[in-house]
Amino acid sequence: MKSTPQAARKLLHLFAFGLIVAVFAGSFVYLRSVFNEEVSQRRSVMNEAVFKAQDFFVSRQTLLKSLVLATVPDTALSQALGSVDPEEEISISLGSDAGHWSLWLTRRMMDYLHESKVNLLYVPPTDQPQVVRLFDASPDLDPLPKVVLKRLAEEADKAYSFDDDLWLTDNKVLDSPFYLFARLDSRNLSSGWLGIEVEVPDLIEALRSDSAGDFMLLDGQGQIIFTNTAQSTLVDSLHTLEANKSFGFIGSGWFPDSLAIWKKLGYSGWQIVYSVDIKSLLPVLGWPLAGCVLLLIIVCIGLRYLIVRIDRRLITPGENRIQALIESEAFSRAALQVAPVALCVIRRTDGTVVLENSLSQQWLGSSSERGKLCHGWIHRAFDEPDTRNSDEIEMEDGRLLYLAFTPTRYKSEDVLICAFSDISARKQIEVTLERARQLADRANEAKTLFLATMSHEIRTPLYGVLGTLELLARTDLNDQQNNYLKAIERSSGNLLQLICDVLDVSRIEAGQLQLELNTFSPMELIEEVVQGYSGAAQAKGLQLFALIDSTVPEWLSGDVSRIRQILNNLLNNALKFTDYGKVVLRLKMDSRNDERVMLHWQVSDTGKGIAHEEQSHLFEPFYQVESSKHVVAGTGLGLSICKRLMHLMNGTMRLVSEPGLGSSFTLHLPLVQVMAPSRLGALGELSSSIVYVVSPLRELAESYCAWLQRWGARPHLGAPKQGEAGDDTVLLELHPGAVRQLLEPVWAGPRVVAASDNSQPLTIESPCWRADLNSLQDVYRALCEAQGMRAGTHLKTGVAKVELNLGLNILVAEDNVINQLILRDQLQELGCTVTLASDGLEALELFQQGAFDLVLTDVNMPRMNGYELATRLRAMNITQPIIGATAKAMPDDSERCLSAGMNHCLIKPFTLHTLYNCLQHF
Repeated sequence: MKSTPQAARKLLHLFAFGLIVAVFAGSFVYLRSVFNEEVSQRRSVMNEAVFKAQDFFVSRQTLLKSLVLATVPDTALSQALGSVDPEEEISISLGSDAGHWSLWLTRRMMDYLHESKVNLLYVPPTDQPQVVRLFDASPDLDPLPKVVLKRLAEEADKAYSFDDDLWLTDNKVLDSPFYLFARLDSRNLSSGWLGIEVEVPDLIEALRSDSAGDFMLLDGQGQIIFTNTAQSTLVDSLHTLEANKSFGFIGSGWFPDSLAIWKKLGYSGWQIVYSVDIKSLLPVLGWPLAGCVLLLIIVCIGLRYLIVRIDRRLITPGENRIQALIESEAFSRAALQVAPVALCVIRRTDGTVVLENSLSQQWLGSSSERGKLCHGWIHRAFDEPDTRNSDEIEMEDGRLLYLAFTPTRYKSEDVLICAFSDISARKQIEVTLERARQLADRANEAKTLFLATMSHEIRTPLYGVLGTLELLARTDLNDQQNNYLKAIERSSGNLLQLICDVLDVSRIEAGQLQLELNTFSPMELIEEVVQGYSGAAQAKGLQLFALIDSTVPEWLSGDVSRIRQILNNLLNNALKFTDYGKVVLRLKMDSRNDERVMLHWQVSDTGKGIAHEEQSHLFEPFYQVESSKHVVAGTGLGLSICKRLMHLMNGTMRLVSEPGLGSSFTLHLPLVQVMAPSRLGALGELSSSIVYVVSPLRELAESYCAWLQRWGARPHLGAPKQGEAGDDTVLLELHPGAVRQLLEPVWAGPRVVAASDNSQPLTIESPCWRADLNSLQDVYRALCEAQGMRAGTHLKTGVAKVELNLGLNILVAEDNVINQLILRDQLQELGCTVTLASDGLEALELFQQGAFDLVLTDVNMPRMNGYELATRLRAMNITQPIIGATAKAMPDDSERCLSAGMNHCLIKPFTLHTLYNCLQHF
């Protein structure tokens, strides 16, 4: 039988049928045992009834023998008469002419006969005998049946022993009394018969038993002598009992009628039969039969429920899974056939193909390549599971196939499933795309090169313009000339900014803009940025200041130049679009996770604001707000560059703006905190005395209170009341703009005035130190001096002019005549001696002839450029500093300068201040 769901159902039904048969057989055995137990009990009762009947007849037979023994001849009687008491015993004369006998009955014997209901009679041996009733236990007795008398007459001449008795009754009458006769003297045939008569009621009372059933008394020929039932078929059914058995079931049908017991009575040949109707035995099986039927019903119902549940929970789901598996295999085979790739299954042991689709037969069926390589695939898949399970195969017909394979199991054996796809067309497309990419890269490089060249060509004359303007500004000019000069400087600055922005956009799009990580101080960065725009803010009458959180780390790691570029763009836009009010640069720390910190840089203004419908387009290239296109000059590239730089640094930016209320740009940047020496002094360096902080802006005062607490002082927000100030207390006044008037003019103690604009002088009698509000180091220095004040040590209100005198002998290599003159004038303004060369060869000759402290060379010159010049000089073991100057402003130019042996690279156009900062190190 196959292992199928139908076979499982058949086995389940066979099991249920077998269990039902077992329950049925057990019930049958149980019922049979109950029935046999009832039969055994009935047999005991019937045996007891038979014993009682036998006892009845034996007692009568014994009584008759004792009476026979009590008879004596008359000779003996005459001798005994004189010695008996007539009250105690009587003598009955019996016999005939042949002889006489006397029967002696005592009083106790007569009482016993009366109690036993025994009628005593005597039949003399005559031809026509007359029955003599000797003793009657009851009146109204019927005469002796003629059949009995006839039988006695027939037996008169026969000799009997003492133990032989005659059992007689009238067989023709069912209710005939029972008679028992014995010869009065067995030695004398003429002595007559002494008998006992048992009446019918007494016989019935003796033989009847309610539990033993009906009874029958049979003679030696099996004829019914006496019975208490009218059934006559019982005698005919007795032959059904097996031989040598006197107990069993009898009946003529397939089902027995009665349960009978059959026993002989003494030596008479009579038989007594007790029978119980089989139907009377069945009630004892009622409750057991009902219990068995109920058990069988419960078992059937339980098996039915169990079969249904097993079928639903096990067989049917299993059948469904088998069906699903069959359908899945059929589906897999169908999918295998219609798959647009070649699929095949290879046996691990011998590398033969177990299963494949038509496309595999078409591509690989006639090829020997698969047979050569399949063992290698099997080894890689099963023995080297860490290797790449893919390959590319070039077929004999030139088709290029991509193979992906993986080990699995199929039909209880290890197999390798392989998928082949035709990648010939894809390879052609990849080649085409690669060529297109190379063309696009070359075009992009050409565009970048073009922009760099244009930047170089524009920066070169622009350097002449800006340098000349800067030198012109250091001469004596009237007010009108100064206004013209500032207008030219602003226009030239806008042109330079446009060139830088366009070049940055091009470098970002070309993927050439790389971040440079360096360590920087965020406080110094903000100070530098704010100082760069303080002049523009003062010119427009705006308040420009910075608020730095005291919890910000002093040193961070990041691309400080790109952060500076974003802040410059944001501050430049804020100053452009703000006509009155203030511009605030805030720096706070949002969170710290080990060494990583999240900072947010916020630039807020009180300008015109930006409409909501324009905010979504604000970071698009060349986009300008409609309301300001014709008011403020700009390219629309600043915020676009900020967005791209922000993404490069994994930052985010949020804009909040309302028309008429101003704008707020918040830059969130993740940076790394680094450990470096503190530039603001160790914690607790300030005296722990009280410093009163006053300012027209509460936010500004609270910010400096936090810094004072960090430096170890005890800040107090607001001015002290009359008499509260001590001798060591200091007053710190914070002015977000110029100092128009003192905030606490009556203060007589040490005072530090920190303002964004310190151009206006102050006349104060009390000790006073001035500081730059946007320089934490300057405010810290002023507070230190105010707390350690001695007479006549307070700061001067004016600022000393710095002399720019470097005293260097510099060789300048520059091919552009105008740039030569600008560089010469700039260097001479810085106190340097200048020697000019038009190219690298001339500069090399001049360097060999004279002693120079430094070489300043342009990198792009005819005959010998700056890179070659630096290489030649370093090859000559020249250790003097070499500084390059270029107008390309590309990252690789700076790297190339350093690789050629230069110490630094300047990007044209550069200002006099930039040139001074570069040269002062050398």
